[in-house]
Amino acid sequence: MNQRFGLNKSHTSLDFIFILALLCFFAFGALMAVILGSNAYNGIKADMDSNFEIRTPLSYISTKIRQSDMINSIQIINKEGIDALVLESVDNNEICQTWIYEYQGSLYEVYLEKGTPFQLEDGLGMIPSYGLEFKLKDDLLQIKTADHQGNIRSLSLSFRTSQGGGSQ
Repeated sequence: MNQRFGLNKSHTSLDFIFILALLCFFAFGALMAVILGSNAYNGIKADMDSNFEIRTPLSYISTKIRQSDMINSIQIINKEGIDALVLESVDNNEICQTWIYEYQGSLYEVYLEKGTPFQLEDGLGMIPSYGLEFKLKDDLLQIKTADHQGNIRSLSLSFRTSQGGGSQ
């Protein structure tokens, strides 16, 4: 009877090796799942960063343009070698200008009375920018922007009002 329920030492070591191998297999599978999940997360984060870097300036500028879409109120002016989008509006019976441009790696904006002298560094740097380009032809404005990887996207806006067009 003792032999019937007795433990065989070789059988016990095979059970131990099998359980240890199963544990190692499970640990390896869990490690692989973590590594693959980490790679997927990094890819998603890079795509989200790129979308933010491209869409935020485009969305901001298009909103400003829609707010300023009046006759002859939108133009592109070159200041110190940098093209700036200039939006004119009337505030307290004075003509004011909003200048939007890229300067030193950031999207800048300055709001001032028309004719007020200023330097590009006087503006407010809002968000990082990796390339910003404006083209105005008749009543169509094309805005190009890029992310830190050099991916370029563009947005074309057609105005509700006549702009007289062109760059200065």
